[in-house]
Amino acid sequence: MTPSASPTTDRLAVLLDWDGSAGIEVDWPALTEAAGHPFPEDYRRFVERFPHGVIGFLEVLHPSAWGVPDFLLYARNWQDVMNEKAECAGGFPYHFGTSPGDLRVWGAVNFDYLLCWHLNDGPPEQWPTVVCDTALIDPPEPYAGTATSLLVEIAELRNPVPVIGYVTEIDGVPFRLVRHE
Repeated sequence: MTPSASPTTDRLAVLLDWDGSAGIEVDWPALTEAAGHPFPEDYRRFVERFPHGVIGFLEVLHPSAWGVPDFLLYARNWQDVMNEKAECAGGFPYHFGTSPGDLRVWGAVNFDYLLCWHLNDGPPEQWPTVVCDTALIDPPEPYAGTATSLLVEIAELRNPVPVIGYVTEIDGVPFRLVRHE
């Protein structure tokens, strides 16, 4: 399957020195129904273009990594853990889940920070990303762009979200896709 062309995913492919595709076909209607929410187009293009793997210290949750049921279970487990931590800490401004207003995990930075969509009533392409400290010490930081545009900015070493800026400052960390088998 050849994913739809996208300037952002094309740019990310250049930055990551990736010229292939994920080699999978995702049943997006079934995944959307099982997840309880749609997925942004840029994320869908990412999943179709790139295989499961890590980019430096970043990992994007990928349905091919575990299969649909376990992919959704993994995200729900993060949601449960973070909701429990937020309840204990008090004062956290978000709930993790699949309803408008909730945060939905789409990636992680070294398991120290979660990359989440802030679900709202608008189309998924307009959902901002919120970066959350898994220890709930740093306040959540919003990023107005899409998941893929965040990955592009990080790969270009632009430090778009200061709380995770350390990933662009570590010498010798290649921003290449390291495929998980």
